[in-house]
Amino acid sequence: MKQMKFVIAFLLIFLSFSDGKVIPLDAAIVSTNLVLDPPPAKNVIVNVTWTFISRINITYVNMTINNLKSSQYAAMGLGQNQSMGEAHVFMCKRFANDTIVIQRFINPRKHTPPVPAGSEQGGIFIPLPGKFIDGVVTCQFTLSNFTSQRVKQLNTLKPLSQSGKYYPLFAVGLLNSTGDAKHHNGREHQPGLVQLDQNQNLTYHQHSSKLFNEIYSSS
Repeated sequence: MKQMKFVIAFLLIFLSFSDGKVIPLDAAIVSTNLVLDPPPAKNVIVNVTWTFISRINITYVNMTINNLKSSQYAAMGLGQNQSMGEAHVFMCKRFANDTIVIQRFINPRKHTPPVPAGSEQGGIFIPLPGKFIDGVVTCQFTLSNFTSQRVKQLNTLKPLSQSGKYYPLFAVGLLNSTGDAKHHNGREHQPGLVQLDQNQNLTYHQHSSKLFNEIYSSS
């Protein structure tokens, strides 16, 4: 279908038939009808920090993303292994109108696309208002009430736990017209394990020449 639309648009730009003659069309008029996907995400920098507040048993998470374009997303996963499958995923989205939202998903058994998740997958997820200021996207949320909730294991993915050890995973990609994740331009697991009950500072770089670079973790 996309190829057919491209062919038709190509013909309309160059050709218009009138009385058997070939007449070039005004490119300025035709170009207004062409819709192109945004360029692939690149040179994206994601910084994720979280603070565990032990006296109230809450983990506060802050994600800041540089160079995330309109209709793109950056996601952080907490994986049981070094793949985006079998992971708890937190996706920060920048919509076409620059609205910023953070959503929670799971990837059971390499499920694509991710499946929306709730407290039945461990802990209560509370999204906080997102921001887009001076080209920087900020997403924030809290995770709490892990012990008071009945949790359900889906396939081989264990419910999220504050004391569990996870591989940090990152992915950057495009959103479709309905705001859902379209595909990954790239994704990568990172070395080392993290916990939600320990303070963390993680940085992920995605470059056009080197897709995945490094991650820093501190507790």
